[in-house]
Amino acid sequence: MRRTLSVLAVVLAGQAGLTGLAPPPAGAAARASTATLVTGDRVTVRTAPDGRDTFEVLPAAAKGMARALVHLRLGGRDYEVPGTALPYLGRGLDLSLFDVKALLAGGQVDTPKPDFGAALAKQFKEDNARGHFGGQGLFADGASYALKGAKQPKAQPRSVMRTVSVDATDIGGKPADTGIAFLYNTDDGNVLDGGENYNYFTGGTAKFSAPDGNYSALGVFWTADADGNPTELRFSAQPEFAVKADTTVRVDAKRATSKLTWVTPRPALLDDTGFLFRRAAKTGPALLVDFDAGPGVPISVSPTAKPVTTGALQTYPYSRLVSPPGPGTPYEYVLQKASAGTIPQQRYVITAKDVATVDATYYSEYASAGLRQRSGMFAFEDGGGRPSHPIDLPRRQTEYVSAAPDLVWFGGVSKYVLPGPFPGWAGGQYEAFHGYRGGTAVTEGWNRFPLHPAGAVALEPLDHATVYTQPAATRAGDLLRFAITPFSDNEPGHTGFGYYGEVRDTITGHYTLTQDGTTVAEGDPVGGFALNLEQEVGAGPSTLGLTLDAGRTGPMYNQSTASHTEWTWKSQHVDGVTLPQALYCARGADGPDRSCAVEPLLTLGYAVGGLRPDGSTASGPQGLDLSAGHLQLGAASAITGATVQYSTDGTTWRDAAVTARGNGVYHADFVATTDTFRGTDVSLRVTASDAAGATIAETITAAYHVYAS
Repeated sequence: MRRTLSVLAVVLAGQAGLTGLAPPPAGAAARASTATLVTGDRVTVRTAPDGRDTFEVLPAAAKGMARALVHLRLGGRDYEVPGTALPYLGRGLDLSLFDVKALLAGGQVDTPKPDFGAALAKQFKEDNARGHFGGQGLFADGASYALKGAKQPKAQPRSVMRTVSVDATDIGGKPADTGIAFLYNTDDGNVLDGGENYNYFTGGTAKFSAPDGNYSALGVFWTADADGNPTELRFSAQPEFAVKADTTVRVDAKRATSKLTWVTPRPALLDDTGFLFRRAAKTGPALLVDFDAGPGVPISVSPTAKPVTTGALQTYPYSRLVSPPGPGTPYEYVLQKASAGTIPQQRYVITAKDVATVDATYYSEYASAGLRQRSGMFAFEDGGGRPSHPIDLPRRQTEYVSAAPDLVWFGGVSKYVLPGPFPGWAGGQYEAFHGYRGGTAVTEGWNRFPLHPAGAVALEPLDHATVYTQPAATRAGDLLRFAITPFSDNEPGHTGFGYYGEVRDTITGHYTLTQDGTTVAEGDPVGGFALNLEQEVGAGPSTLGLTLDAGRTGPMYNQSTASHTEWTWKSQHVDGVTLPQALYCARGADGPDRSCAVEPLLTLGYAVGGLRPDGSTASGPQGLDLSAGHLQLGAASAITGATVQYSTDGTTWRDAAVTARGNGVYHADFVATTDTFRGTDVSLRVTASDAAGATIAETITAAYHVYAS
């Protein structure tokens, strides 16, 4: 089922050069295309086989309101609006300028200006200082900008229209001339068009024209310093009121009396914080305002005591807090607490049962400045995404993460930030949607070597139908589908960046699919994340074989630079099989197609004993734990054996002593020594088989490093 939502998500990323990246659904064969806004910001849209779009925004500016990006989803259209453009929508800037799909379709600006983003940022700073927006500078003499051929908003409904005045004083106590007012019909979310449910305060009032009905009003206010950086944020709401005649409601900033405060078991400093407000009608799309205020920005909210009776109201604060500088293992809190019906007081006391304790290690053979995104999404949300934050690699830290039955997390890590004017992600891992249980402790390894091909794993219950995972190999009738990602780590649910590389990298790859020894398909899958292949095969029972090669060299890669994996398995025509709700075979006309079966490919997992966060171990005796199994829901025959070979020069291979420990787990012992200052790389060659005749053989070049003791 594809769910849709009218969304206004306001995202202010408070760190220079960071991007909010919503990853594609795990294992998805995403189609990606990029649009460039008139301000120079770039928006990459990834469309997954189940039809959902995710967005990666690369801001053109490094700080200030130009760095703020507002995501709107209104009337089925997606818009990305820089914060510097907000006060000028309808005052010189048409919303069509930021219509992502229109830009992808080739839309052009009536009066394009290469330096428009910088000019707009300058205009914003000048107007912010004088407290009045529009009519000057870029917008003097009625100058306006729009996408060529932009359609005008639809006409108002044919009914008696009332004037709804949303009055407010600002944070300074004066009649508001800055800030945004939202009006939303809680009977039917379709009553007001996308451009009709928000307006700007002028002289303390934002006016709307609306028919009779039940409504919700929200005022969002902020202050900014001379450089345009946000310094305070307030939400003032009137969650429910009736309109039967011309009506005035107040959303004064001073009503936002409850300051967001977290009380944590260990001392922690506020790094990034935001607040989400969602109002849903009895029918039609909901309105959502998601404002990430950035590091250290105080947020205050207007609490309410009376539950709404029309539609639904959900809110939650979210924050990342970090440990104070000092010795010991660093830690952080990643917190969000949802409420329904009312807006509660915003003081939250966190106890051990509210969070899961994550022992997290981020591996990298080079010291680098990476990015980490961890986004939480409650069951009432249809999408999400938080800005990423910088993280120094390699690194080990403790993470205390909010846990709730209806809260799932997703995100990823970037090994480093791409060079150039548009920073982006490189060399990392994505994670599947998953939840935590409060009071528990778990371990997570990111980019833990050796890296190797892997498929997606559903971490939520398989009858959970709100997120979807595409298995690595399926068969429907005689159609095979593969979604396998090279350079994945050994954490279930993680998939790497595969064949994606930057301009300094050399990326190579090849696949061959055989049936009873005869090649039926081959090619080079370079250019995307995963091997995404659909291929018909003969109907009769047969032995299939898949060989996948992947190579990745560049200035940021020295370990696990290449892999060669060969699978063989028995397969036959599949009919009458349906996957559970959390899995899907392909994109269907009416939603995910689940009419297929998972193929019984073997999988491997590696755990190198004593592996340091920099991807190395000490010279001498080596221990490797090897886990052999099958794809999730693949026919699971007993694992019958495994072998391990190793090489320290890439040409001479030696056998390791392998001990079976049961349930597909094996331990390999060998000795890898080095006398050189720079140490040496250890390459691995592993095989495994099962009782049904399936096999896997995998070679990983420079799997990890050994340094002299």
